[in-house]
Amino acid sequence: MSFRSENIMKSIKFAIKTFGCKVNQYESQVIRENLAKIGCLETTSGKASVVIINSCTVTGMADTKALRFIKKVKKENPGAKIMVTGCSVVYPKDIAVFESMPGVDRVVPNGEKFTLPLIVSDLYGICDDVPVVREEISGFDSHTRAFLKIQDGCDQKCSYCKVSLVRGPSRSRPKQDILNELTRLLKGNYKEIVLTGICLGSWKGSNKEALPDLLKEIDSINGDFRLRMSSIEPNHITGDLLRTMARSTRICRHLHIPLQSGSDKILALMKRRYNISRFRKLINDIRSELPLAGITMDVIAGFPGETEEDFLRTIELIKEVQASRLHVFGYSDRKGTASFDMTPKIERDIAKKRVSSLIGIGRELMEKFSKRFVGQNIEILVEARTKNDQLTGYTREYVQVTLPGYLGIPGELVRAKPTAIDKISHCLSV
Repeated sequence: MSFRSENIMKSIKFAIKTFGCKVNQYESQVIRENLAKIGCLETTSGKASVVIINSCTVTGMADTKALRFIKKVKKENPGAKIMVTGCSVVYPKDIAVFESMPGVDRVVPNGEKFTLPLIVSDLYGICDDVPVVREEISGFDSHTRAFLKIQDGCDQKCSYCKVSLVRGPSRSRPKQDILNELTRLLKGNYKEIVLTGICLGSWKGSNKEALPDLLKEIDSINGDFRLRMSSIEPNHITGDLLRTMARSTRICRHLHIPLQSGSDKILALMKRRYNISRFRKLINDIRSELPLAGITMDVIAGFPGETEEDFLRTIELIKEVQASRLHVFGYSDRKGTASFDMTPKIERDIAKKRVSSLIGIGRELMEKFSKRFVGQNIEILVEARTKNDQLTGYTREYVQVTLPGYLGIPGELVRAKPTAIDKISHCLSV
């Protein structure tokens, strides 16, 4: 690589703002590392020459956040070159919206986002031979956990989901590439690796291996680290997967499962691939193999046609299966999805009340699950400092713990005995 001008090279400072899921965060890290390879320096958006916005389109609010951030950057740093990529910029109409915004210099469709280092290099004349950008990382900037992308795209085609449309069909990353990247991340002393993908459970190897086979191979690697899976669809949680988790001392006892609704009618309208009877059996199977596993869930409130009875069935099911934590979303109309044309739409005030109700129930369930670990000697990955300067982290079961008075640093694995539930955060406290 030959640099055209050392002075130009040193002057190019960039910032990346990432919205959305762990896959987007991983892909931002790919861009970050490749910009660093050509000599660019990362800084804040207020001081950067180039601001890259990696957008998310899972909800209408996600799109809005990106648009608002563009306005914020233009106001605070009018001289910055603003480049937009991500899931919000796939279809021509969506690309046109961002291209028409004052201050946006370049829109790079999501499928071309890894050309951004080349674009920046060409724009500023940084170097003559920019290396080919490979979708791989060696670290994870400002994170105590490292995300490792193993899969992209989705074949589920749920009626409300725009992500499956903009990400395309499911594609699996080669097993050896995954293992090589894991080795690089472990050299960075990451104590928790999170496997992630748009539809994680659909990963397939070249020799017909499934996700449990990949987990077994990773489990055999030497090192002081633990392994966690990000969100996995109910129809991808097999007996083999649960037995693999149960036999492992490394894989976290935690499954994040998108439930979405407790009503068979709404699940059918959503085009989900299970009904409530199958979901109940799945939870029973999980409890049988992994009695103390954390089972966190996604739930959508206010889907078109959701009656009060449908909503109450969702509450009933969530309480019955004892979710350890809820991620609650209000339904968001997304153009291009099947649900966009579904009626009747739920009034906004009603949907908001349902969201609020579910959040309250989720808080109660989280506290109830957390109490199981009071007085237990548990492992905690120290992750961050709270606003009142207390360290906080998560157990293998994805239970949050605050560590008042602890003098360690984020990124460490520690063992401690929580003594109570914090009344403000509803988390375990040591």
